[in-house]
Amino acid sequence: MSELNAERAKMLGELVQKAREHFGRTKKECAAVLSLKPADYRAIESGEYPISLPQLEAIALYLNIPMGYFWGSEPLKTEAEIDFANLIALRHRVIGVLLSQQRLRKRESLADMAEALDMEEDLLKSYEMGEESIPYLHLEQICRYLDVSVSYFLDDLHGPLGRHEARQKLERQFNRMPADMQAFLINPVNVSYLDTAKKLSEMDVDQLRQVAESLLEITY
Repeated sequence: MSELNAERAKMLGELVQKAREHFGRTKKECAAVLSLKPADYRAIESGEYPISLPQLEAIALYLNIPMGYFWGSEPLKTEAEIDFANLIALRHRVIGVLLSQQRLRKRESLADMAEALDMEEDLLKSYEMGEESIPYLHLEQICRYLDVSVSYFLDDLHGPLGRHEARQKLERQFNRMPADMQAFLINPVNVSYLDTAKKLSEMDVDQLRQVAESLLEITY
């Protein structure tokens, strides 16, 4: 291997290592994906193993990164780290408030709800105050009693879960599209067309009529 190739192999190995560590995967896991012995995978990251294009593609798929990352045209996705302990504590309080609001909306007292659900009134009060986490099965019971869906308590509009759910929905919609439509959407050349379509979708009927009339004047 020439000196130039050795330098590039080392750089490529470092990119693989950085991506693996960025997404919290182990060398053993990546070796299994590539059907390699752990020692051979370690050699990839040290630049001593001649990794192939299909193997790079497999790493990209496994780590969910763009192939352009390996030749410097695209960065790794970086998202702000979530403080899960604080997030969970905050969500307990938010769910408690929502629970209290729904109970009052249904004109139910804590005492009546506790009796109907065979729970301690103090326990339900601690749920509403966010002092006690609500077991999911208890939440289901409460939802049935208050005639509300569990989704009412989901953090699906704001915060990390909302963003996660939105990404999942977009991915499902994209995957259902025909291949030619997918190719059109991911082609950077078509960004201006998509931007125009977005603006048109936001117009009311009168505005669309004006656009159509303007186009007809240009045509004729």
